Amino acid sequence: MPAATRTLAVFALMLLLTSLIGCGESDPPGTKSEKLNTAPKVEPEVPQPVDRSDGSAENQTDTPTNTDETVTIDVPGMTFAAPASWKQKEKPFVNDAEFAIPGSGGDVRLTIMKAGGPKDANITRWVGQFQQAAGDEPSISEIDVDGKTTAMVDVRGTYRDIRPGQGSKENYRMIGFIIPFSASDSYFVKATGPQPSVAEHVEAIQQFVKTGKQK
Repeated sequence: MPAATRTLAVFALMLLLTSLIGCGESDPPGTKSEKLNTAPKVEPEVPQPVDRSDGSAENQTDTPTNTDETVTIDVPGMTFAAPASWKQKEKPFVNDAEFAIPGSGGDVRLTIMKAGGPKDANITRWVGQFQQAAGDEPSISEIDVDGKTTAMVDVRGTYRDIRPGQGSKENYRMIGFIIPFSASDSYFVKATGPQPSVAEHVEAIQQFVKTGKQK
């Protein structure tokens, strides 16, 4: 084969190989297939905390409050505010007002009565209605009711109920108050009942007495 012919054949072979190699190349940068794979990654949304420091009404939640209603108790010369849950007795026989306060151990009987007599003598009489356990002593203190120094007596034990048909009652407790009303009279408030029931209402009974206002 002449030299010129061999040279032409080699040149043609090189062109063929070059075209075959070019067919196997990937798309150049910037082609459609590359752009589809370079989209920005979308992060999932994360709930953000709500700022509730502005005090607006829509950011506030209802807070339970003590809504125990009271009723006004009107006795001669004074008024008291009693919890509506206390059951008032209509037309008590001797007392100016009387309530039954529900308790886990039974009702507590609360009475209000205006009467006379020295304070110390009445305290002695109240304490004498109880047979106390050995070593027990009554607690005698003072609270303020409408600007008046009021005696408070707390005694427990076996209660000798002087009402007809009642008799002795074990594990009883009485909290009594003597509110000075005039030079000769006082208001006597007594809460008597099973010790567990009285214990449940000690604070409520004291608060009731402190609502007393002289008319």
